[in-house]
Amino acid sequence: MFARTSLVAALAFAGAKLALAQDDVSSSQFWHERYHGLLSMAAYNSDPTTACAQTFDQAALEQSFPDSTAAPWTYVQGFGPTVSGGEGFVAVIPEMDKVVMVFKGLFGWESTFNQSTVDVGELFYLGDNCLNCTAHAAATQAYIEAKEITNDWELVKYYVNTTGAQWSITGHGFGGMVAQVASLDLGWRGLAHWTHNHGAARVFNPAAATLLNSLYGGEAGQRVVANDDPVPTYIPESEDYTFALQGFHILGNGTSNATYGYDFTVCNDPSDAACHGNAEGRIEDHLSYYTPIGMCGKPYYGTNDTVADAYLSTASSAFYATATSTFVAPTTEVAPTTTSEVSSTASASASGSATEAAAADNAAASGQTTTNAANDTNGASVLGVAGSLVAVVAGAVALLA
Repeated sequence: MFARTSLVAALAFAGAKLALAQDDVSSSQFWHERYHGLLSMAAYNSDPTTACAQTFDQAALEQSFPDSTAAPWTYVQGFGPTVSGGEGFVAVIPEMDKVVMVFKGLFGWESTFNQSTVDVGELFYLGDNCLNCTAHAAATQAYIEAKEITNDWELVKYYVNTTGAQWSITGHGFGGMVAQVASLDLGWRGLAHWTHNHGAARVFNPAAATLLNSLYGGEAGQRVVANDDPVPTYIPESEDYTFALQGFHILGNGTSNATYGYDFTVCNDPSDAACHGNAEGRIEDHLSYYTPIGMCGKPYYGTNDTVADAYLSTASSAFYATATSTFVAPTTEVAPTTTSEVSSTASASASGSATEAAAADNAAASGQTTTNAANDTNGASVLGVAGSLVAVVAGAVALLA
């Protein structure tokens, strides 16, 4: 059983823990966050492997790990889109020492989805430490569906355990909201250790935000706002919604003399408006995080009009016409799944089951680890569908109504 005996005390000091985080971040940490931003932009490309080839190449890997014999990039799987917009990809990136789960955004969610919340304390079996924890219902639903079609991230667990790399989560826009829900679930279970979201609106109430902060202290968990991106303001501060994680405001357009063309401000206080976004800002600021949307590196400036125009003209309702989901809300409560999980540094023999190995072998045989999302029509189809996922509270059952 995964022990978290000191969590109650940790929660009591979570606010102080975030406030005591570094007022500045190292250049290496900026490099690390920037890579997550590039990946969140690459999620809008149908071929992230090709898009990211210029960034995650052999030369970059050898600069950080001269003796590494690993491939600089391994595409693990694409997943979705589900009915609720859960979509993205997973890649192994040795230069980052990470297996990164990337959630794609979904334009139009703010007009299609309501602002209801769901009890994630009960949904994710967070116990007495999170009795009143709630999260954005649509983002939670999207995560549940993605979790289901990937068999609770079976391939990700396999690659984390066989490579020794750490599990990291990122996303942009609505994908950044889903990434935060994923981070709560997977961080609580001791699986994920890093989380970075970009241009995301508020997701949690104060109780859930406090728990998330306790799981990803300081630089391990950041929410990033580019220039005057208005999307983080779409859900205002309230009893139901507040910002979580360390704020990171990047300013620039990729052409200045600042690091990577951007200056930055760190916000350790969630009430710091510098990292809140700007309700009067240009939506174009939402479409470029270190690189234009749909790209994964140079040029770090300008626009990607083909992808940007498609993004802006695609409402969430379009996904309902083509996306499928096997999610069925259970009618009776099922026994909770165990919280006993192996840490990211554990050996494959501890939790890399024969099923996981077989799934990875099948994926490799079918080209899933080297091809791209365009070839993964249903995302992790090699895995099959999980059975009854978890008991969903009444609010979650009705959120697609």
